[in-house]
Amino acid sequence: MGYYWRQARVLLHHAVYDRARDKLERWPSGRARTVAAADVVGAPAAVQDRRYEAFPRLPLLWALDALAIDPAETTFVDYGAGRGRALLAAAGRPFRRCIGVEFSASLVAEARDNIAAWPAEKLACRDLSVVHQDAAAFEPPDGDLVLFFYNPFGRDVLDRVADRLEQAAAAEPRTIRIVYVNPRGWALFVGRPAFRRLAVPLAARAKLALLGAGPIAFFTVEPW
Repeated sequence: MGYYWRQARVLLHHAVYDRARDKLERWPSGRARTVAAADVVGAPAAVQDRRYEAFPRLPLLWALDALAIDPAETTFVDYGAGRGRALLAAAGRPFRRCIGVEFSASLVAEARDNIAAWPAEKLACRDLSVVHQDAAAFEPPDGDLVLFFYNPFGRDVLDRVADRLEQAAAAEPRTIRIVYVNPRGWALFVGRPAFRRLAVPLAARAKLALLGAGPIAFFTVEPW
């Protein structure tokens, strides 16, 4: 029952908010497709075809608002950026930078097309980029960070990403926040002393639970 209720809310978000914004993109981010393993440059043999699907925009924006951060001092990073939907949604807030990390060559090209096509007046952040790279090799940028995960990869890659985030937290005083949708690997984060569950306001949690499109876990990464 929970799965079908979430799917109904995804369809509602598409009908009410996302469909009009998809029309502004050269490659509609709401259109799911299969990403072939052959499209992943330098992929090991274990990499298989995967399904690309984008998360609805409004629940992401509500989650970002729940963090109560100063976007002007923060870089937003989307791990598994796909066609750039989350990146462009976040860029509606005045983040210092917005960076997408994606290992599919065709999705990187489509995301860059979508950024180029997006109306400039809808962007509060003008420093947007998509990096064609394995997430495990991506070096988190300096300064405060908000990191977005929408089940972008398996536990092995997530474990290596977590290693890099722990190193980043220890390297300089900073704030690192994580928004993790459908957190299948959340136990991996919970098992690390540097990763701590982050409490967000009750009103925000209730809104996401009632009107969101899947469970969201919030974490902070701190030196230990």
